[in-house]
Amino acid sequence: MPPPLHIALLDYRDINHPEAGGAEIYLNEIFQRIAAAGHRVTLLCARYGEAPAEDRIGEIRVLRTGNQATANFMVARAALRLARREPVDLFVENLCKLPFLMPLLTRAPVLPVVLHLFGHTIFQETNPILGSYVWLYEKLIPPVYRGGPVVALSPSTADDLARRGLERTRIAIVHPGLDLKRYHPSVTVPRSSEPLLLLVGRLKRYKGIDTVLRGFAAIQGRVPRARLVLLGRGDDEGRLRALAASLGAADRVSFEGYVDEDTKIDWLRRAHALVYSSPREGWGISALEAASCATPVLASDAEGLRDAVRHGVTGFLIPHDDAGCWADRMVEVLTDAPLRERMGAAGVEWAQRFDWDMEAGKMLAIVEEAAAGRGREPVKP
Repeated sequence: MPPPLHIALLDYRDINHPEAGGAEIYLNEIFQRIAAAGHRVTLLCARYGEAPAEDRIGEIRVLRTGNQATANFMVARAALRLARREPVDLFVENLCKLPFLMPLLTRAPVLPVVLHLFGHTIFQETNPILGSYVWLYEKLIPPVYRGGPVVALSPSTADDLARRGLERTRIAIVHPGLDLKRYHPSVTVPRSSEPLLLLVGRLKRYKGIDTVLRGFAAIQGRVPRARLVLLGRGDDEGRLRALAASLGAADRVSFEGYVDEDTKIDWLRRAHALVYSSPREGWGISALEAASCATPVLASDAEGLRDAVRHGVTGFLIPHDDAGCWADRMVEVLTDAPLRERMGAAGVEWAQRFDWDMEAGKMLAIVEEAAAGRGREPVKP
């Protein structure tokens, strides 16, 4: 049996961060299991609020440094300091935001895990100067990480990386999973008596929630009692509230903020459909969570979401910025009970394929190979 590895995991946030999202859920679920299997995992991430510099979350030791703006520099620096004190067998980078560029800083093995990259969507979220900085930083990914193994969350993300210049044969896919003991239909939580659409996620400009609001406002004469509930928080909430009011839909749109996991599951069970309007995702874990609760999903026909939603089977994929098409699909799923039942049943069956233990096993095999240096081109002198 090989000796335990020391894995340094670099990310911007830990699972307890107020803005933790799908990336943090994914990495926490996978690497908690790898740590429980006997390996040592140290997460290096940004500090926030009153969070201590050193912490422990489950089986993972957490070291926090810097802040959200400086994390790509400070976290990388902290990882190198850690390796000088305590030998590290493998650095694992979350490339969901700016890359940490560890292959330029160490000759130790580095495994990038790519949930999704912003591409041009970053310009929808921030100003042109910062957007250009992120966009140009992403241009460094192919030359810096070429020649080594890469993990992608979905086939869409793997294809995106290949188009950017990484070798497709070196990219392994490790999907997200589900806790199917928690995420399932329940006879004790009935569907809402009113037609109910649900959106789950951070309220960020680049998530494209505007299109959902415009589509929803357009159905008020066709489905008069329909409601839209948004679960999550983010810096775009004020603008979205103002948009809902300007569309005359403020009384039918509810911003519920952050809710705990059990409350979120109850909302998923009550909703008639989940709406997921992002123009780019690594996967869209909420889409899979909804499917497991027998709730159809209306999602953007976008990278990542195409992997999570089976069009016409577990939900519908919709042109991202076509509010009229969103409205038509909302009406269809809210008014056709047999369609919802078929899609709900298919969603439960689809979700059964995704299991955290199985996916963590895939990741562990990749981690062990990467730490041993297998699957990597020789470093040129």
